[in-house]
Amino acid sequence: MQLITQQQINGFVSGSTIAIAGASRKEKSFSAEVAKHLAAQNYKLWFVNPNFEKSELTDNKVNSVSDLPQDLKHLLVLTPAIETEAVVSEAIGKGINNIWIQQHSETTAAIELAHQNKVNLIHHHCIFMFTNPTGMHKFHRSIKRWFGSLPK
Repeated sequence: MQLITQQQINGFVSGSTIAIAGASRKEKSFSAEVAKHLAAQNYKLWFVNPNFEKSELTDNKVNSVSDLPQDLKHLLVLTPAIETEAVVSEAIGKGINNIWIQQHSETTAAIELAHQNKVNLIHHHCIFMFTNPTGMHKFHRSIKRWFGSLPK
């Protein structure tokens, strides 16, 4: 596994607009929690899901990655793993060059595809840990720091 650096993570989280592929309509889902957290951090969000309805977090909803604005360059992938490679492929075709594949959405094929296309790829890490974590995520980050497993 290729090590992810703090510089790569900074390259992703420094964007002001992030699209979330796999955004859920369920309020208590992990992706909804991620969206609320990122919105609280003042990110402008785009939701990629043909079944997603507009919410209090955003009016920006599209059916597919290829429908995103051309200038959007940051994609967080929260899809079921079986869909991840297709989403990454579509993102690369769209010119998105910063992709974060959340844990449990990762596949070897998607990771290899991103590397082959020289994408700034973050994987095997939780986005909560690097966007001003609170609560359990802040504690988890402290534990990772203590054991030296945070990216350097």
